[in-house]
Amino acid sequence: MDHHHILGTYYLPAMMIISLAACGCSGQSSNTASVSGAISRGGSPGSVKTPGSGTTTGGTSGGSTSGGSTATGGSAGGGTPNNGGTSGSGGATSSTATGSAAPSPPQVEKSIAGWVSCDGTSDDTEGVARAFAAASHAAFSLVVDCPVRLHIGTDIARPIFIDTGTAVIFNGAGKFTVDNVFQPAFVMANSNDIVLTNWNVEYDASLPVNWKTGGYENAGQFVASASNAPPAGAFNDLVLTKWLAANRAIAFDRTQGIVNSVWTGPSNTSAVFFITGDTSNVTITGMRLYAPPAAGADRFVPMAFSLASNFKSSQSVTSATPQTSDNVAVPHNLTFSDIDFDGIYMGWQGNVQNAIFEKIRSHRYADLQDAKGGNVGGVGKWFAPPHLFYLNYDVDGDPALVNKNIRIHDVVDAGLRLGTARDKGGEDTVSGYALSIKIGCVDCSVDTYTSHRPDGFMDVLASSGLTVSNVTASYNSAFLNNLFSGVRFPQTPYKDVTFDGVTLTDTAPASVRMPVSSAEQASNENFVFKNVRTVINRWSGSGLPTPVMGGTGNSISLDVLILGANSRIVMSSRTGLEVTLQATPAKVKVGNASTLKWVAKGATSCSANGAWGGSVPSGGSRAVTADSAGSYDYVFYCQNPGSSSSAVLPIIVEN
Repeated sequence: MDHHHILGTYYLPAMMIISLAACGCSGQSSNTASVSGAISRGGSPGSVKTPGSGTTTGGTSGGSTSGGSTATGGSAGGGTPNNGGTSGSGGATSSTATGSAAPSPPQVEKSIAGWVSCDGTSDDTEGVARAFAAASHAAFSLVVDCPVRLHIGTDIARPIFIDTGTAVIFNGAGKFTVDNVFQPAFVMANSNDIVLTNWNVEYDASLPVNWKTGGYENAGQFVASASNAPPAGAFNDLVLTKWLAANRAIAFDRTQGIVNSVWTGPSNTSAVFFITGDTSNVTITGMRLYAPPAAGADRFVPMAFSLASNFKSSQSVTSATPQTSDNVAVPHNLTFSDIDFDGIYMGWQGNVQNAIFEKIRSHRYADLQDAKGGNVGGVGKWFAPPHLFYLNYDVDGDPALVNKNIRIHDVVDAGLRLGTARDKGGEDTVSGYALSIKIGCVDCSVDTYTSHRPDGFMDVLASSGLTVSNVTASYNSAFLNNLFSGVRFPQTPYKDVTFDGVTLTDTAPASVRMPVSSAEQASNENFVFKNVRTVINRWSGSGLPTPVMGGTGNSISLDVLILGANSRIVMSSRTGLEVTLQATPAKVKVGNASTLKWVAKGATSCSANGAWGGSVPSGGSRAVTADSAGSYDYVFYCQNPGSSSSAVLPIIVEN
């Protein structure tokens, strides 16, 4: 298993889910699983291939651990079967995601005050675990109406598993304060029908930049380990694996070699909520997850939600069991609505199907760093470059496990950045950047999205049937040390991908890289850019700041404004034919001249229409003037035996 990042590809594992595991305590329907034995990895980055922006090497090391025991709450259950993915066809389509079908919470409500101190300072982790276990299987709706502190830290006996049929509602003074490090606070594993409403969660901890922490805790006892991110590997192999065996009837048969719960890597196990496997029908609404207002970027939430594949319930698995849809599932039928983040690295990361993300607001964000703002991305850049959304899948894996039917709607990423970019350029390694959304999927949509992250707006991973619409985004390529574009296409294949109504602005004084990068692969099918505009202050790169989109069936229309030069470029292309028209300046006084420059690629004939006329060569320039104020459309039309295309550029003439 390759645990490195390769150029253009991140390796992040299929993610896991945390269930209501009692933290060293007993609860209703609890089963005790001994947390002892050997771990098979020591914090390696992960295994699922997902594209990125550079190369980062994350080391791996083994080591064994042993320790005490922990009781894990919950009883056998599981999600609904997975449908599998299909490829998009017939042009880009909007998502048909329906999200969660979780039933309404039980009408009977019980306050968490019956299990915890409610003083907000005492460690009430064990009481919360008992309360969650008691509320599972629709016994009642648990109401958190007082402040509660949960001390998770690096103690692998303390993550809380949220089991099937659990409803938890916050109101009044209800608040959880959590401090999980390298392992989750809450886990959903092959669980379903979960409703979390109006949660108020403060993260008060710091993820170490050096993943060589020397060990972890187990039920209060320190266990030395020289491995990478020891709590992460120990949580996966000694806690989650045994919980799945005890509560989901998964027999881990090690006669052919080591086999454990599917490994996701230390970035993902650091999530506050770890959602894994055949988890379904989860509704999370009205959640506030934040770092303290005075917290520095070294104390931000490492990850809000990890979404990952894992083994299905009620089966025997070996080291040779293939990770196909017959044996594993990804979380599905999920709804996240009215979610507010303030002070995070990563929002959502992983693999999911039939999911809705709506009314999402994000404020402060950063990359992993120390208290002085150094070691950005961790020592050796081991932490995955963070995004508000990072939804990926293994393009070489089972097509039935791809991201599918996802709708992301009504998002405002305020882009309040703390710290610096991890990649400095020059001799520094290229690892990646914290742009707002990174997504690869089938039949998905991203619409009504605003982002002001200086790191950039979007990476499009391998997708079929993806529509991105109604977007206003700005970024600062100088903040990125001129290494990255605002929108990129780092992974193939692409089919039926549409951008409609997108405005992307680079606020840097001068741009070296195009705001939208090229995707020149001949395998692309049906790229559509409609009403897409990019805005820059000055162009310092080579050629024109217009991308080349390879493949067949493409229809590209792009409008570029260069503010400093008062210049405008309109580019239109079809397969085998591209026309570009530029006016400088694009706004003039009556009687003053504007210079038109044009070029056509793949044309057999061209003509000028609108405010100018006649046959024109495939490339040239001309000064034009107007005698009166108004808007004058200059049309550059070209054709070849297979297609035709035109660029329409208005020049504004003022008195």
